[in-house]
Amino acid sequence: MTENETVEILPQESVEVPRAPQPARRAAHPRRRRRILLAGVAGLGLVYWVGWQSPVTLVEHVVVDAPRGLSAESIRLASGISAADRVPSVDAEAVRLSIMTAIPAVADVQLERSLPDTIGLTVTARTPLAAVEAGKGFYVMDSQGVVYDKVARAKDLPVIKARTDADREIARGVLLAIPEDLRAKVTRITAKSRDNVTLGLRGGATVRWGGVEDSDLKARVLAGLTAVKATRYDVSAPLLPTTSGSPTDAPGVTG
Repeated sequence: MTENETVEILPQESVEVPRAPQPARRAAHPRRRRRILLAGVAGLGLVYWVGWQSPVTLVEHVVVDAPRGLSAESIRLASGISAADRVPSVDAEAVRLSIMTAIPAVADVQLERSLPDTIGLTVTARTPLAAVEAGKGFYVMDSQGVVYDKVARAKDLPVIKARTDADREIARGVLLAIPEDLRAKVTRITAKSRDNVTLGLRGGATVRWGGVEDSDLKARVLAGLTAVKATRYDVSAPLLPTTSGSPTDAPGVTG
């Protein structure tokens, strides 16, 4: 090769090296799948046996949390839960309905399970709103209109005087419109129709309520109006309320 000769360097060709074939993934062995399936079935069977067949979960304790005035023993009996029941299989809704049917003063029941052998019952009592005349006694009524518990005296509850269930509902609606602090001053409410409602207040004053319309407004007006000592209040026209009479004018009546 002479000095003047040039050498041409050809580009190298890339050579692709073939990859080794990847081994095919083996499908899960049928026997392995079968073992997994059988294990799952066995687990479910164990859970079923423990919950519904095992003597370990038989009910031994029924713990009742109830407000004063409701007998825990009566609630246990009304629940229908027995020592033959198992904790996981006790029907919560059936227990709730059974207690509420047997004891009308109960508003709600919550059931809690504590494995292995305890059922807890949390009982909510109805809140009395008024007393309804019933012969020589009274029935207590809550804010939902449920009538329960016959008592000899109305105690501190306003007494509803109504001839029909419809009139009783009118009286209930008016009472609910009145704020609690003012409602505590109401001793009676008479509903002869939806347009003829009157109240009696502690101290002997009376209130002409009129119709059921604008009851919320009437309640607010009456709350302010009672600041004036009187024997008669009229909120039948709530935008033009009136008072009349003075407690000193009526012997035996105090404000």
